[in-house]
Amino acid sequence: MADNPRTLGLVLIVTHILVFVFGVAIVDYANSTDVSQKIEVTEADPQIKIDYMTLTEENEKLNDRITLLENQNNIYMGQITQLAKVLVEKDTEISNLKGEIWALKNDILMLNYRLEHQNKESSEIVNDNPPEATPSSVEANNTYTAFISYLPYSARGSLPYPTVYTIVTPNVVNFSSGLSIEEIVNKIRFNIMYINHITEGRPYLIQYADETLVRGKGDCTDKALLLFSCLLSIGYFANDMGIATISKCDGQELHDIVIIKNPGLDTTRFGKYHFDVDGETFYMVDPTNSLSTSVYDISPQYKDCLIVGNLYFQDTNKGKGWMPYRIE
Repeated sequence: MADNPRTLGLVLIVTHILVFVFGVAIVDYANSTDVSQKIEVTEADPQIKIDYMTLTEENEKLNDRITLLENQNNIYMGQITQLAKVLVEKDTEISNLKGEIWALKNDILMLNYRLEHQNKESSEIVNDNPPEATPSSVEANNTYTAFISYLPYSARGSLPYPTVYTIVTPNVVNFSSGLSIEEIVNKIRFNIMYINHITEGRPYLIQYADETLVRGKGDCTDKALLLFSCLLSIGYFANDMGIATISKCDGQELHDIVIIKNPGLDTTRFGKYHFDVDGETFYMVDPTNSLSTSVYDISPQYKDCLIVGNLYFQDTNKGKGWMPYRIE
């Protein structure tokens, strides 16, 4: 057959016809598949549209809910802000009431003391007894007896706010009576022995001013609180004074001193040892500096450079925005 050209031509023609028919069949099949898919998609379009509309509606509801919650949150935030202002006002009122109570307690103590003193004088006049000899200041430190009850050590705080600890008692009055601020400072420096409470097994302890006199010793905090109380007893105002914690500029050797707004001294002699709190100038007095008799001098380790850290006032709201201040 391979040698017959006619037969070969017929075979080729038949082969081409078969290939053509097969190709047409494949194209028809593909077209029929596309049409069926298009029909299915077209039929599914209504359901997709419904689902889309449903989701859109739910999304709008969620947005409305979010808007409502945001509005409620804004209302609550406004109420919280208002309550915070009220809380600050009430806190100030409480602080002022505490100050008034503290002052009234002092007045009661002083009235009782004066009454007892008058009764004693009347008794001495009636009995015509000779007065006892007044001991020296050092001896007097050893004869003080507690005039008030002290809180147990475990119940005392660790911050030297001049509230409870600076109650003016007859002991304080006797210690500072008739003395100037310079004389009181030096009396505390040299007649009250310095002690580190760590040696007593207590890392930190705050003594009452009255207690420091009874014990005849105390650390820098105790001496500062005693000076505060003594100055109250001779007419200084509590709001014009405070306790400041200073340190060397490397942050070491914390030390408590008294700060006074109106010290009644030549303020130019304080040199650089002053700073402002809430627009008021306070001057630094160190009742622990036993290396000097000048009221204007602070302990020598702080002279070159110091940092004024925490401040403590009778009004606990005073100086709340205070930031550490460097003096050099």
